[in-house]
Amino acid sequence: MAAKGDGHSMLIGVALHKGMDVSAVGYHWALVMHPQTYDAPLVRTYELVNRDDNGRPTAWKTRFSQKPLYGSTRLVGVVHVGRVSASENDLDEFFSGFGPEREDYPTGGRGWTSIGWVLRCIRYLEMSDLLPLQLTDDEIFVKVLQLGILMEEMPSRGQGAAVPRTNL
Repeated sequence: MAAKGDGHSMLIGVALHKGMDVSAVGYHWALVMHPQTYDAPLVRTYELVNRDDNGRPTAWKTRFSQKPLYGSTRLVGVVHVGRVSASENDLDEFFSGFGPEREDYPTGGRGWTSIGWVLRCIRYLEMSDLLPLQLTDDEIFVKVLQLGILMEEMPSRGQGAAVPRTNL
């Protein structure tokens, strides 16, 4: 098993953003990963988007990038899910196979959303024995939304941080 912060294991969380995903309930969800901290200058971000860089509607597509999470006016915070024993390159390859162009994943008749895509990725991490969870997709969905509301309230309670974080 990879040691903490050795580059072969990664923290994995769900970053919640306000106002980015027209079809999402409450927040735009993105997977975020880093070997040590979500406060790092470059955090790996995996997301499903339906807008181009200018905000114009597009077909759903995956977008992988490295960027800081702090400083975003839309970031609500990160719900930390766990640590996976895999490198960034391994995870890039793993997630590249789960785009909306694959028709073998049921969306429950709801179509694609950033939430559905992140839940799909988390489920596949669990099925691959990379991320032990004992929650259903519905339980994760409800808990992440509840934690998002709590993180939105943190600054008013004097609990502000560069990247607000809570555990699933």
